Amino acid sequence: MRIMMLRRSKAVAAVAALAVTLAALQGLSAFTGVAQPRHRPAGQFVVVENLPKGMVCRAMPENSLGLWQGADKYGIQDTRREWDPVPRWRGESTWRARGEIQGDSHRQWYHFDAEGKTLGWIAQAVARVLMGKDSPLWDGRSDVGAYVVVTNCEKVRVTGKKYHYKLYFRNLSFKPGHLKCERFKDILNRFPERIMMKAVWGSMPTTAKARRVFKERLKLFTGPNHLYYDKDPIEYPMHLLKDCLHTHNVPRRLQILEMVKKRIPKNRELLKVKQDIEAAKNLHRYKVFLKDQLAREGDGAEERMEIDELAMHGEQKRMKAILEEFEGKPTPKGGLSMYTFPKIRRRKIKQHWRHGKPDSLESYDYLLAKRRNMLGETANE
Repeated sequence: MRIMMLRRSKAVAAVAALAVTLAALQGLSAFTGVAQPRHRPAGQFVVVENLPKGMVCRAMPENSLGLWQGADKYGIQDTRREWDPVPRWRGESTWRARGEIQGDSHRQWYHFDAEGKTLGWIAQAVARVLMGKDSPLWDGRSDVGAYVVVTNCEKVRVTGKKYHYKLYFRNLSFKPGHLKCERFKDILNRFPERIMMKAVWGSMPTTAKARRVFKERLKLFTGPNHLYYDKDPIEYPMHLLKDCLHTHNVPRRLQILEMVKKRIPKNRELLKVKQDIEAAKNLHRYKVFLKDQLAREGDGAEERMEIDELAMHGEQKRMKAILEEFEGKPTPKGGLSMYTFPKIRRRKIKQHWRHGKPDSLESYDYLLAKRRNMLGETANE
């Protein structure tokens, strides 16, 4: 049995070797018996005997204007351009700044004036110019950055309370217990350039390339002068960077622009709503007063008396009742408006509307709803 299987395997191997030999000598026609089209990897077209109607063969000479001039001139290579397109061509590759274009002799110099500018804004702008992100040649890998000269480093500003509370830590020995801490205002007096240095380095990526750029191209100076006038640096448009003003150091709700645009108009509208609510309450009290007075005057009082006369009668009776009630009694004293010793004004403690019943003087939306209810207005009005 094993001998028969070995003989069959040898026969199969011989047939396969013969088939490979025929395919190598005659191509695919050795198996199918039919002439196969020519295969050209670049163009991938078929060579046929006769062209379909309306088509022109590219093998014809260019000066024939598409007319047949005989088989002797057909397919002459020196009279037609070679047609060899690139498979799946997707356009030219992206141009990159290479070689000497990235040399220091082609780099631009920029001048930044840090006087009155916010520290974070100017630091980010300097970092972008150093790395070349604002350059049209920027592609992420090429080094197309510029040199930067920053003057007036001692006049840079920070917002809020950072002038007093912003801290800078350093440990140059990298040993436990050698950590140094210093305030912003102290470094500004001792070493103003270090503040800009730390801010710019914090805005750059922590890579070897960024470290080299930071050390070689950033030039910091105190005062308006520098040492690179021979490089003719270009003035950076500082109006694009945010100024640090005194109005930025107050809370947003107290800033002038915020108050003029939002708080003052809203307070005026809130005051008008309060006045409308108070007027509606007074009108309601007056109607109740007139109704009670008509009941006391008896039937027919609305015919024989005017409204003003009816109100006068009611007010006289009310004053007479108060006089009879408090006659012979000491005059009641009002509450103290201030504490006796420290002279602190006494104010009534109000409950916030979020933790209890809404107060008409605290909730703006509640006042609007109450105004609509008392005046009989609809939500659309």
